Amino acid sequence: MKKIILPLLLCLLLPCAAFGASASVPSLNLAGLTDLLAKNKGKVIMLNFFATWCPPCQVEVPDLVAVNKKFAGKDVLIISLSVDEDEKVVVPFMKKMGMDYPVYMAGRDITKAFQVSSIPHNVFYAKDGQRVISEPGIADTEMMEMVFNKLLEQK
Repeated sequence: MKKIILPLLLCLLLPCAAFGASASVPSLNLAGLTDLLAKNKGKVIMLNFFATWCPPCQVEVPDLVAVNKKFAGKDVLIISLSVDEDEKVVVPFMKKMGMDYPVYMAGRDITKAFQVSSIPHNVFYAKDGQRVISEPGIADTEMMEMVFNKLLEQK
């Protein structure tokens, strides 16, 4: 019986191990982001531009994770857009930081369109799809919660 169970368990676990090793961060260009925003109209959306090597970004991510948990089940969507050159560094960073919301590699056309010249840079959209805030700097928990609550109150 043991001779049958061990190979069976290995067969079941190997695909999972291979998946974990090959996890990647999808790339997103401006057209893809525009489509993603349109598909999520009706939600309050926050775009967070970051890089794994950026100390202020490393400070901000735990707040993003906490706020994402707090607003789970509400019409709030946090999307992080990495400006890192190498996607291989992003997956370990995501795991280490517990980033449990969508993360994409931002195409240069996105950073240009949003005039991202420093990071972190955060952009907020109201439920009607209108961009209401786009600014550089750390968004702490209190600020994010205030913005989300105000935008959720709007019709």
